[in-house]
Amino acid sequence: MIYLGLHPPAKIRAIEEYIAAHSVKSVVVISPERFFFDWSPPSGEWLEWRQVIEYKPFYRLLQEIDQRTLVVINECLRKQNRYDLTYNCIRHYLNQAGHQLIFQYLPIIDGRDDFMVLYDFDTQSRWKRTKFDHADFNEASIQVNRASPEFIPVDATATAQERLAYARKREQLFKGLGAKDPHTLPRNLYLQTGKIRLRSIDAGKQYIGRNNRFTLPNLSTYREFVAGPVHGVFELPHNHIDFNDFAYLSGVHALDVLRADLPVDHFYWNRYQDWLKELDYAYAAIQQD
Repeated sequence: MIYLGLHPPAKIRAIEEYIAAHSVKSVVVISPERFFFDWSPPSGEWLEWRQVIEYKPFYRLLQEIDQRTLVVINECLRKQNRYDLTYNCIRHYLNQAGHQLIFQYLPIIDGRDDFMVLYDFDTQSRWKRTKFDHADFNEASIQVNRASPEFIPVDATATAQERLAYARKREQLFKGLGAKDPHTLPRNLYLQTGKIRLRSIDAGKQYIGRNNRFTLPNLSTYREFVAGPVHGVFELPHNHIDFNDFAYLSGVHALDVLRADLPVDHFYWNRYQDWLKELDYAYAAIQQD
């Protein structure tokens, strides 16, 4: 079964209810360490995401997992490559296990086809060559708790001097791009507009950002965030998975998004609006009556 949008208390209830209803001998929970929650299987273990491909745990678990084993996959949608080595190892475990539960807060990283990683896990990869738009989602039981965030724009106007500095920085980055990854251009330009967004900071609110180069006491970075209230986004991350991790850990549903009136800020805003549309499309397609 696939569960979307759950936090730890609901995950624990789902696991314990499943164990009570089935003949389960042991439980193996596979999860990135950042998303471990306070629950210990009566018999079994937690396996950290990075250990999945390690020789010793892999071959040991292949000998131990059987039809009375429950494998729990917790927040393991980490890569968009459906045939990634870690995913392949997880599928080996699942092919031997008699029971599985799949937990993922958001059904995609960036696009709808990402969901097929989770669907492969729950269907023994019977649809592994099939794209999202051509899959039949009736082969798995999917419980959907929508977790689409709402973005509320908070705009700041650049001065003439800031617009000139932005144009110069853009020209400099274009000239130095060469064979570099073109994504370095918006990443660096977005940092350039931080001073403009800084004027919209509310001292009474908590924010999330890529880094804390302005040493704000009320800002955390995506990578260091653990828990707590957050009211606004100082800047959106370039990699969607960083935002997904934050969304799960924070549980936030509505966020102010600080936005300068310059092209790069609107680039990131539009990019995340497209992501929200893709997220809603995925939810609509997999929602079961």
